[in-house]
Amino acid sequence: MSSTRLPISGLIALNAGKAVRWVSRATGRGGTALPGRTANALHRGLVGEMSRGIEKGSAVVTGTNGKTTTTRMIAAALRASGLETVTNREGANLMQGIATALLTQSDARGRFDHSKDLIGLFEVDEAVLPVAIEEMSPTMIIVTNLFRDQLDRYFEIDFVAALWTAAMSKLPSASTLVLNADDPLVAYLGAEVPNPVVYYGLQDQRPAGTQLERSADSRRCPRCSADLEYTHAFYAHLGHYSCPSCGWKRPTPSIYASNVELQGAAGSKADLVTTNGTWPLRIPLPGAFNVYNAVAAAAAAISLGAPPSAVTDAISHATVAFGRMESLHLEGRTVSLEMAKNPSGFNQVFDLILRDEGRLRLLLAINNNPQDSRDISWIWDIDVEALKGRLDSVTVSGMRADEMVLRLKYGALLAEVDGNQAPKLSVTADLIKAFDGSVSATPPGATLHVVANYSAMWAIRNELVRRGLVAPFWEV
Repeated sequence: MSSTRLPISGLIALNAGKAVRWVSRATGRGGTALPGRTANALHRGLVGEMSRGIEKGSAVVTGTNGKTTTTRMIAAALRASGLETVTNREGANLMQGIATALLTQSDARGRFDHSKDLIGLFEVDEAVLPVAIEEMSPTMIIVTNLFRDQLDRYFEIDFVAALWTAAMSKLPSASTLVLNADDPLVAYLGAEVPNPVVYYGLQDQRPAGTQLERSADSRRCPRCSADLEYTHAFYAHLGHYSCPSCGWKRPTPSIYASNVELQGAAGSKADLVTTNGTWPLRIPLPGAFNVYNAVAAAAAAISLGAPPSAVTDAISHATVAFGRMESLHLEGRTVSLEMAKNPSGFNQVFDLILRDEGRLRLLLAINNNPQDSRDISWIWDIDVEALKGRLDSVTVSGMRADEMVLRLKYGALLAEVDGNQAPKLSVTADLIKAFDGSVSATPPGATLHVVANYSAMWAIRNELVRRGLVAPFWEV
């Protein structure tokens, strides 16, 4: 065991957090945030003091989308390579969630088991990254992407990029940045830092288009603000780009996916190309976004010393996280739980489900609780028009159901299209009644797609846990 030498106040805080977590789990409430919040309130600086007791330091994963899945993939790859991880697996990514992970995986004196090599691996909220850097001095930062999200909290993406740039200037010079080369603002984070930088991306151009989506957030050069030119666009603003004005362009990734084959709900196949060779990569999670998650995880794990063969094997056994394409069977129907919390997330979910044959049955659920964003103006950038003529029925629910119905009407989704009958519309503010009604209205053998933002998905899934239909989120 390695001691973190916590002071008396730290030991009191640590064990108070452990007690709160025990009560939370015993009462079925999860206990991912409150234990850490309690401990942090009793002893400021607990996260920094405890993380310094992890032998190989800590890596943090941040970005708008894909943090939880990427973190889980990295953890699996590191475990397959003989490293044990201290990690916030459940996705509680504020400082209290990190504190909970640390106190959960240490003993009553704040010590970690070093019978195996141990490394910290933490998903970190975008706005919390500066605090995490200051307290933890991570040895690696992995950035997935940067999209508009929670506008009342993060404002526009340029604000978040500036926040990250300032925070990364305080990193130890030996800390490595693992950056998505296909996202301009993320890639530019590595342009003027002294730190080692590992770029990853998609090199295969077959899954790409030539035009940016309407919801693309990053269209201008981060160096000179001229419009970027794209030769290939994978989704949102991710792609191959260059600036015709100042000459800045997409960095060449050292780890990337080629020969990408998207296989719908079955996942994807690709070749993982590294500086030391090429390995077949099987990704059992669907969508181009999960190809990015897998390549990000591979780049991080390989940079931390994991053999590529162990990495690709671990990714091939990846499982979905809470609400991310979870599938369950109810009364002869398939129900797919698909969490989306911003325009790019919704558009990627729609792109995926549109690969299904036939007419679709949807439950769209939108809340605007603080964890979702009070400002839901972003729903006007969801490409609902892509669903035109493909809907059999749509139920709309949640706190902002009326606004979503209005968005569907402006997208002409509720009218007859090319001789196809107008979809059946149901509006039910109560999420559970909407879910039960949608399931009952889905014919046996058919699929209901439940597309919901964070707190709406949380409420639906908690009810499914109560009914014994899915496992609690901390067990997924």
